[in-house]
Amino acid sequence: MAYLVLARKWRPQTFEEIRGQAHIVRALQNGIVSGRIAHAYLFTGIRGVGKTSAARVLAKALNCASGPTPTPCNGCAACQAITGGTSPDVFEIDGASNNGVEDVRSLREAVRYPPVQGNYRVYIIDEVHMLSTAAFNALLKTLEEPPEHVVFVFATTDPHKVPATVTSRCQQFDFKRLSSRELMGLLGDIAVAEGIAVDPKGLAALAREADGSVRDAQSLLDQVISYAGDTVRYEDVRDVLGVVDRELVLGVARAVLERDPRRVVEAVAEAERFGYDARRFAQDLLDLFRDLAVLRAVPESGDLVDLTPEEVAEVHDFLDGVSWEDVHARFDMLARGLEALRAAHRPGTVLEMTLLKLALLPALLPVSRLLEGLGDGPVPAVVSAPPSRNNPARELRRALDQPAAGQDDRAGPARREPDPPAPPRASPAPEEGPPPAPTRATGSAEPEDPGPAAAGPGGPPATAEALWTAFLAEIERENRPVWNVLREHGRLGSWDAATGRAVVVYDDPDLRFFFSSKQGPLTEALRRVAGPKARVELESGEPAASRPDPRRESDRARHLKRAALDHPLVRDAVEIFDGDVEEVRVLKP
Repeated sequence: MAYLVLARKWRPQTFEEIRGQAHIVRALQNGIVSGRIAHAYLFTGIRGVGKTSAARVLAKALNCASGPTPTPCNGCAACQAITGGTSPDVFEIDGASNNGVEDVRSLREAVRYPPVQGNYRVYIIDEVHMLSTAAFNALLKTLEEPPEHVVFVFATTDPHKVPATVTSRCQQFDFKRLSSRELMGLLGDIAVAEGIAVDPKGLAALAREADGSVRDAQSLLDQVISYAGDTVRYEDVRDVLGVVDRELVLGVARAVLERDPRRVVEAVAEAERFGYDARRFAQDLLDLFRDLAVLRAVPESGDLVDLTPEEVAEVHDFLDGVSWEDVHARFDMLARGLEALRAAHRPGTVLEMTLLKLALLPALLPVSRLLEGLGDGPVPAVVSAPPSRNNPARELRRALDQPAAGQDDRAGPARREPDPPAPPRASPAPEEGPPPAPTRATGSAEPEDPGPAAAGPGGPPATAEALWTAFLAEIERENRPVWNVLREHGRLGSWDAATGRAVVVYDDPDLRFFFSSKQGPLTEALRRVAGPKARVELESGEPAASRPDPRRESDRARHLKRAALDHPLVRDAVEIFDGDVEEVRVLKP
């Protein structure tokens, strides 16, 4: 007797033998039990998941000697004839080679005849989407109102190519891919029945290679048995099918997450030495990072990933301490790298560079940390220092408050008039000598009041204008960038010499954050001018009557945007996410 391949030998003969399609089996069996047998069924799904096998089992269930029954006996003449493909009541038609109008006309003539042996004439049309448009149109009337003894079963891998007029006349059942665990169980049962010992890692590799198809898995097992004999090891599966070594894929993932570029380069070189396809290697690695992301998000999710229990335990060793964001970022970058691989002339080099980029990717910072410490105001000045790793947002704000290195402190808008010379600091009139210190009732000397002395030999300025002039001169000496902003946008609102309270009014609400951050230095400068009791209070006033030159405002906005784009944080974000800056706006309070 000729050898029968496993895909044919282990073809399902009853509903119970159909693996992975419990939802369809239950619906068909319940329909038969309740007598709700449709006149047309449409079975859809990928190759090798049991569409034609389920159609044959349905034909047996309808034509069995004890039927219609949900459990055909497979022993009566009708069941055996259907199994052998010789039944006069079951017709299997190839839609690819019988796709013309004349073929459909012949079918319409044949459906009028009653069944010869069973209860129904069953027409199974495989790859029905291959019928021409004219053939579909010729079949519509018969499909909608066939004789009571006729049942149509259509099977297709491309349901979107079937006209809606046909789909609406059928009960559609979608066959799903089988998971790797389901395929491993099926192959294990077949191996035991055949007396073949298969390594569990080999079964897992066969299941992954089959990609959800039962027939593909059975064919691959048949091929490996022919090579290895009665004992199939994982190495045999790897050598025969050319699949990527699983240990190599896991090793690359570990090296990437542990940021070890040397091991990454060595692994790629080893893959090239074994002749692995770079695109296939990248796809396997992408599937693995998907599983790692699932395990990181849902730790107890061993049944949701395409990993053996041993592999789950192994990946947990190097996955601990790695955030979900880090895993997902690498998955996203690898997915984009896979797109580049498909069009690359040298995919091995592109794969190597992509994996090196993954291995050298710095730790990601959550957005909450970037936003921590940011005020409501705009970014006021230029970038001068890289941000701290401890608090990037606060360090960024501090850096933006200082002038850039190597840049003129008075750098401002283009075509700006030169700054006028600062007014001379007020020179107090000399006094004859310090007054005598007052004494207490006990006769002990009172400590001297350092207020006037701190302001200078002549005490604080006599008028508010003099105070403001001296205050500006002090600020210019200490911090010229702050003096530039204060001179243009600030003014002295009021001055109370008795309490030392000076109200500084700024005319641009956008500078609220800037002035509030400088209140301490401003107060220290005022105390050097007006004494230790002096203090600065800030108020936001109306804009000055003379509006600033729009060109200067435009230059300032352009200056701020350029500073933001040049900041290391922004450059790192663009590099990490491979993005582009579409818009830069100065935040309003």
